[in-house]
Amino acid sequence: MASIVDRPKASSEGDLLEIEKYTNGLIQFIEHSATPITIGVQGEWGSGKTSLLNTIKQDLCDKESAEHYPVWINTWKYSLLSSPDETLIKIISGLVNQIGELTKNQSSEKSKKLFGQVGNAMKGFGGIMGGVGGRAIEMTGKMIEASTIEKPANNSVEALQNALQAVINEAIETSNKKAFIFFIDDLDRLDPAVAVNILELIKNIFDLEKCIFVLAIDYGVVIKGLVPKFGKMTDENEWEFRAFFDKIIQLPFSMPIANYNIGKYLQSLLVNVNYFAKTDLDNEKTIEKIAEIVSFSVGTNPRALKRLANSVSLIEIIRGDEKITADERVIEFALICIQIAYPLIYGLIQKESNFTEWNEQVVYGVLKNKKIDDNDLEVLKDTDEFDEEWEQNLWKICQVSSFLKQRTYQLSKLLNFIKENVPNVKGEDIGETLDRLLSMSSVTSVSADTTSNTTKKKERYSSVEDYISTKTNLSEQIISVLKNFLNAIMKELGEEAEITYAPSAINIKTPNDKGRKRAVTYIRPQKKEIKCSILHMNSEQYAKYPETNFYKNSSIDIVLNKENNFNFERYLPLFREISG
Repeated sequence: MASIVDRPKASSEGDLLEIEKYTNGLIQFIEHSATPITIGVQGEWGSGKTSLLNTIKQDLCDKESAEHYPVWINTWKYSLLSSPDETLIKIISGLVNQIGELTKNQSSEKSKKLFGQVGNAMKGFGGIMGGVGGRAIEMTGKMIEASTIEKPANNSVEALQNALQAVINEAIETSNKKAFIFFIDDLDRLDPAVAVNILELIKNIFDLEKCIFVLAIDYGVVIKGLVPKFGKMTDENEWEFRAFFDKIIQLPFSMPIANYNIGKYLQSLLVNVNYFAKTDLDNEKTIEKIAEIVSFSVGTNPRALKRLANSVSLIEIIRGDEKITADERVIEFALICIQIAYPLIYGLIQKESNFTEWNEQVVYGVLKNKKIDDNDLEVLKDTDEFDEEWEQNLWKICQVSSFLKQRTYQLSKLLNFIKENVPNVKGEDIGETLDRLLSMSSVTSVSADTTSNTTKKKERYSSVEDYISTKTNLSEQIISVLKNFLNAIMKELGEEAEITYAPSAINIKTPNDKGRKRAVTYIRPQKKEIKCSILHMNSEQYAKYPETNFYKNSSIDIVLNKENNFNFERYLPLFREISG
């Protein structure tokens, strides 16, 4: 299978999310509930509300021995190319017409007369409504009335209710059914104000015995739809919003999205699109890693997971016969999740793939001149998620939007996951490995900046002379300090040390205990001074250098200028200590 179709789950499909106990509980409640009752199935768009409604309908309405009549209205389809008023009328007409279709085989004279009363009441209700919508109601009434005998003349909403109740009672009494279940789907796709109006009409017209309404609606949509009525929700008027919802909905049921078995669901999706081999995902630890990645990024919404599966499917088709290990797939999968959930962060990784080297220049490129309050960061520096300089810079970057602010913790966890799980490929540092893996995922990137949709090879300089030639603002004295400093550090660290000259900074790396090279310092020459951040410090090392600017458990900054040309020798022993 090359792709996943984004459609509601059919009732016959397996329960991959493992929410059967919740579904069965709701079905049993509906089966034995008194009427009238309205149940609100709540959940964000794509969380599986329609799939749940399908399962309820199959179990209570479609089986041979089912005891309920089903009436299904997809409100979104009724709203297409229609004004709000026309949408309301179409939905009312649709509900009435479906009742007629379900009871048309009842050929008794009594049934015909009763449904004739419904047609006449619909005509009267259309007259009350007026306008295009009212004429649509009248037309529906005339169509119903044309095949009936009796024509009562009462033109009120109450008359419509009474007529519908009589038809429903007759349908129940002359069959093996005990109630009608009205499934009202896709309310969260409508304009919130229209959705609220539909709720009110349903309550006013169809609050009838032997009727059960199951509505797919999120409370957040109701809140938005009630703003014209109550104003913006505040602590003072919140009870009005809640009272309206409670009046319409007798039983709220929230989709148990937090309890979905995402590991099992993902395993099915990713194997079906041939991104992972089944044998790769038989490993429980691998499934746990994938579920962890998703929880920090895309989340557990089934619709979002289907989109994710289609993205990795396309990437795998493009890859063709090119080989990639299972461990590399996990990291590539994480990058794709970042691309979908956090496009800004993905774009930064494209430009500077070794995110453990993100510095103040990267932060400035995002924030520009935006001022941020970093008081909270001072507290967070004591936590595992923000105790390193790059993590603190990530926190600053996330202040650019309210969405990223709310997801900063998850982003730090996700990037740390990548940092700790990137395969150790001989001859590659973390940035070079991610560069290689980014080359595929970039094809599914969505960005307003079309130049960032293809991974850029970061510009590097081969020597200090090449690097200096691009920095026209450096004086001869600062250049001399820089060269002396670099020579002293390299002499201290020996042949295993590596200098990388990047546009943002000069990076010096040494192997860690796993053999992977990690940066131990960033050196940033400026017009009048050279800033140097020494990384991976501990509290004992800080204590030796009280004159520095330090970040707890992360790094210290020293400043070199033409006046203290040789003072940097004081810090050279640090490099030996932190490089192991």
